Amino acid sequence: MRVHKEQKRLLDIMEAARSVVAQLDLDKALAIILKNAMEITKTRAGSVALYTARAGTMRIHAHRGFSKRFIANHEWKVRRNGLTDRILKAQTVTVITNTTNKTFFTNPIAVEEGIKSLICAPLSYSGEPVGILYVDDFSPREFSPEDLQALEILSSFASIAIHNARTHTVVKEQAITDSLTGLFNRRYFEDILAGEIQRAERHGRDFSLALVDVNDFKKYNDTYGHQAGDAALTALGESIKSAIRSTDLAARYGGDEMVVILPETRITKAYTLFSRRIKDEIEQGFSDIMKGESSLSVTIGIASYPLDGQSARQLVLSADMALLTAKKTKSGSCIGCARPVAA
Repeated sequence: MRVHKEQKRLLDIMEAARSVVAQLDLDKALAIILKNAMEITKTRAGSVALYTARAGTMRIHAHRGFSKRFIANHEWKVRRNGLTDRILKAQTVTVITNTTNKTFFTNPIAVEEGIKSLICAPLSYSGEPVGILYVDDFSPREFSPEDLQALEILSSFASIAIHNARTHTVVKEQAITDSLTGLFNRRYFEDILAGEIQRAERHGRDFSLALVDVNDFKKYNDTYGHQAGDAALTALGESIKSAIRSTDLAARYGGDEMVVILPETRITKAYTLFSRRIKDEIEQGFSDIMKGESSLSVTIGIASYPLDGQSARQLVLSADMALLTAKKTKSGSCIGCARPVAA
């Protein structure tokens, strides 16, 4: 009977492991990992924290059973030879049956939360630390060898699942991102613009679109070389990402021309954003990389849905015409709008 029970338990663990590995969405994979880990150990709380080697930090990405105050402390620095560092480097699970008796368990937030026992399972892939799976309880307790073995099996599959999900995320991002500027690519922009038009039409909302063009970029390329031109475009992408709002979307439209979608933003507001802040931040980004050796500037054309166009083609064309008009008039602001707005 016991053999049959253990076989069923092992089959359940393997089934859970397969479901974890098959999940390519990182958040969903972590949620499945944590749920199964807590069921295996019959614990009341748990979390999965992932390790970022470059920053040397841990960050909680999935959690259950903890207070909001505890989870607010979701990121921390890994101290050399500290508890987290030792767990990450361990080859097996770390078990603490009673935190009260451990002098190293001094985290005041964990103590206040009432964590009395826990298992810490290191997650690694190809010998490199990935993170830690924690299961916690609020009273001192022992954990059976069978539970620890099952958790180690789940952890090994969890590491594979995390690697697969992260790789999938990177591939997806590469498919929609321009490698030079770090902005979205034109194909993704066109998909988002079509969706934004549908959303604006359905809810009766305005939104604006801005084309950003680097002045005399070909001349700059010819003078300083393509590497300098690439560096300028990289700086342009970084400056745009830094300057725009979290709700806005920026993409490389082609060559040295970038495009920004500003949801629920009328043309007057869009003009104000670009004339008072965004344009200056972009040109400051150029200045920073050139260190005063040369200067690049931008011209911007802005159009608004629905008055300047009710299709993607009409809207982009209106913004492009506004940009060309601004270039021809050389008004000083170098920002053109499809319709006149007050400065």
